[in-house]
Amino acid sequence: MRYMLLVAALTVVGCGTTCPKIKATRCNGQLVETCGANKKWMRAMDCSEVKPLKPGAAANWTCGETTTGHTCVPGGVK
Repeated sequence: MRYMLLVAALTVVGCGTTCPKIKATRCNGQLVETCGANKKWMRAMDCSEVKPLKPGAAANWTCGETTTGHTCVPGGVK
């Protein structure tokens, strides 16, 4: 009985980490995640760590969707 409960608990915990296909991307808050070969979401980049390229450029970056997937985009761009 204990074994069955442990298996059920591990199954429920693992459900949210699998991804649909390799190289798929998604936003998870400020994180851009990519689907790895093991079908698990992996952190690709943290948009809160992106620095402006030049003075006066957008300083706050956020995860957003583009035509090629998800990446860090300047704040306000969706």
